[in-house]
Amino acid sequence: MAKVRLHIDPRGVDAKPTEREWGRISKRVLNPANIKEVTVQQLAQKIRTGHTICPAVLDGTKAADWREQQVFMVDIDNADTGQPQLTQEQALSICEGYGLTPVICYQTFSHSSQRPKFRLVFIMEDVVTDPNVRRMIVERLISIFPQSDKACTNANRLFLGTNKEVVLHNKNARISVENILAIPHQEQPADGDTPKNIVSLELRRNPELEAQIEKFDFLSYLIERNGPYSESGNTVSFQNCEVCGHKNNLRYYKDTNTFYCFSSSGEVGGSIIDYLMATEGLTVGQAIDKFTNELCPTEWDTPELLEEYSLPSFPVRQLPSVLRDYVMAVSENTATAVDMPAIAALALVAAAVQGKFIIEGKSDYYEQLNLYFLIIAKSGERKSSIIKTMTKAIYQYEREENNRRKPMIAEEEAQLNRWRAQIEKYERKDLREEADNLRRECFALEQRRIRPLRLIADDTTPEALTSLMADNKGIITVISTEGGLFDIFNGKYSSNVVSIDPVLKAYTGDPIRVDRKGREAESIDTPALTMLLSAQESVLEGLLSNEAFRNRGLTGRFLYSKPKSMMGHRQFDTPAIPNNLSENYNQILLNLFALPYPDNGVPLIKLGDDALEFYREFSKEIEGRLLTDLEDMSDWGGKCAGAALRIAGLLHCVEHCAAPDKTLVSGRTMKRATKITRYFLKHAQYAYSVMGADKTLHEAKYILRRLEGQPKRELTKSGIYHLCRSKYFKKADDMLSALDLLIEYGYLKKRVYYQATGGRPKGDGYLLNPLYFDR
Repeated sequence: MAKVRLHIDPRGVDAKPTEREWGRISKRVLNPANIKEVTVQQLAQKIRTGHTICPAVLDGTKAADWREQQVFMVDIDNADTGQPQLTQEQALSICEGYGLTPVICYQTFSHSSQRPKFRLVFIMEDVVTDPNVRRMIVERLISIFPQSDKACTNANRLFLGTNKEVVLHNKNARISVENILAIPHQEQPADGDTPKNIVSLELRRNPELEAQIEKFDFLSYLIERNGPYSESGNTVSFQNCEVCGHKNNLRYYKDTNTFYCFSSSGEVGGSIIDYLMATEGLTVGQAIDKFTNELCPTEWDTPELLEEYSLPSFPVRQLPSVLRDYVMAVSENTATAVDMPAIAALALVAAAVQGKFIIEGKSDYYEQLNLYFLIIAKSGERKSSIIKTMTKAIYQYEREENNRRKPMIAEEEAQLNRWRAQIEKYERKDLREEADNLRRECFALEQRRIRPLRLIADDTTPEALTSLMADNKGIITVISTEGGLFDIFNGKYSSNVVSIDPVLKAYTGDPIRVDRKGREAESIDTPALTMLLSAQESVLEGLLSNEAFRNRGLTGRFLYSKPKSMMGHRQFDTPAIPNNLSENYNQILLNLFALPYPDNGVPLIKLGDDALEFYREFSKEIEGRLLTDLEDMSDWGGKCAGAALRIAGLLHCVEHCAAPDKTLVSGRTMKRATKITRYFLKHAQYAYSVMGADKTLHEAKYILRRLEGQPKRELTKSGIYHLCRSKYFKKADDMLSALDLLIEYGYLKKRVYYQATGGRPKGDGYLLNPLYFDR
């Protein structure tokens, strides 16, 4: 099915955005990461769910960054009071007359039966790469609809989706450049030739300014300037007219917030901008300057908290009580958020039961009980202390088990040495048959011999990891608090060759076969690997930006967590971990580690009816979201339901540690597992969508601190630069991203000053929010 490329906002809206929201939408839409290839049906669905689109493909955010375009749109807003209202049916009839069939027709957020507002979406047969051809197509399409928005010609124009009717008119319709260019070009009238001045239409290239104009109390301004008036329905008539100086020529129209002067010396009308130009002889730029800086009082809202993301804490009460109570005690003892000890507890339960059970989600669908965790935390967050506390029992179990195995290992080694010596004697006597028979016995013992138990590994190469799993029944757990493992996976010690096959296969239990020169081949039929990794944010950014990791599914296998930092607020005196809680936690883990590995067939944990229903509904929900808010992280979202099933299996094993496979998973356990999975989903959304903005966030916080210590409530860009010049900012333009973020969060507002000739601003000012700075 044919697809088209264009920019699409990953987030939809259900109402027309505010000025602040529009700024955020613009940044998201024009981000190169949001260039998508979609079918016409998918495009219609995005529009229907309120996603903003830019029909073109751009390399940046400016019109000059335009590169190609196949989708073209006409915005029919019926704003020109000098033209008859155009309905959707009439517009489609016009299209038919010109042989131009739109693929989609949809009503905008502002559509009403009194004033129809809708958009037509056309698709060209071929992708347009010539900017002159693009311009001619846009001009021809607009020219056949006088009721359309003449401002919608710039190459980086954005079009909002809708919460109203979207009609997929003809998904296969395509139009040729030849058909478009055959339409006679109609020159647009010059300023003053129509009741609605074309200049005011040009102003609407700026959506924020358009919103200000729509909200402006124009009627009160006209009453103040022109005096007595009378009302009749939608129209307000003034006795005096400041525009022409004559009587009874001035009208105001409530529905459009516009004026009109019916003077015989020259009719004029439009918005407040047109009024300022007509009455004070101002240029476009001067009129905008006066309107925005003098007539519009600056409205302030309480700024949003300048934090990276609003992330939930781990839902610790969803854990079985033996884990919950211990986790909360460790959290209090280490003065850290509950997230780290809670995730460590889940990881260690997975380490204990992986390879011993599988869980059935439905007929012929199974998941292993191993998981990959990545905790994002700064240095000094006491990660190592938590891990050391929570793994004491495991290392103790490993030592005791190896002490038990030691004499057996020694006996088998002695037996192998005796047999090897005997084989040499047979060979010296040329007793080949006896030597071969004993060699086979020797090989069989080497395959089944008892080896030292290794439960936990640290940073290790993929080759060493495979060997560790081969020596431990295909099972191993990697715990690392440094994050260097990803450098190793990315080829740090293998000539930059990415080597992640064992890690990918061990997650799903796919067989691992490794043949190496000069070494014995290694074969693992059902590997299982659990990883508990912690790293700083730079590691996460590198992980998610690594195309090989992303494309091959490594990033989608991790459950991410970014706990709230307690640094700077930690108490010195903290309570000790109660002995009974430590004993109960350690005993559960020891019981689970002591469960035997199966010799023939892995035991199956099944869901009860209630659990199956909970799981079915959760899976359906996640599947639907893969087309909406999880579309850009489908590699993770596609494994989300499977992760919930694995977590349910771990909780079930804790609750029924003696024989987990003899009891069905309850609905209560599955419900708890889905709540924990939703926690990981929120943190994964942070990891996928917010990483990379942290540098800008730190810079914005620095600027904010510097602004708090000075008295002015308006500063120029250069003024802020002189105040904040530091290692962050070598030149003033280095601050722009941080300033934009402060504007987005409501701490600042930009004030633009135009040159006398209009057009380009000569300088920017920044207003400081008094609700924050005058506290």
